[in-house]
Amino acid sequence: MIPWLSTISASTNPFTDSTWLWVRVVGFLGILAASAYFLTLFQKKRQFTSLKKKHGKIVIADTCPLGNRQYLVVAQYGKEKHLIAVNSNSISHLSKLDTTVISAEEKSTQSLNEDKH
Repeated sequence: MIPWLSTISASTNPFTDSTWLWVRVVGFLGILAASAYFLTLFQKKRQFTSLKKKHGKIVIADTCPLGNRQYLVVAQYGKEKHLIAVNSNSISHLSKLDTTVISAEEKSTQSLNEDKH
């Protein structure tokens, strides 16, 4: 890979040998850290681009951990949303979610407006 990382010095000075050894170790760790950093960036970029392309794909819209490797997942395909239970042994479809559900904040605003009239 890199020749200076794999060469063995045959010098008689022990100080020079240990210094060169430390330089090689730090160089190797630096290359390893840089590789991990760029691999992580690549992975995040790949996940982000897969979330942007929603046409024709199943997207995990939300996840709620319940503990002991059990999760509730909202999976979305197009405009349809489904509530799915996932554990280590099985996956179960619980229900199809209504996409026209009004948020709690909008409901409270509507009820306040109706109370005023």
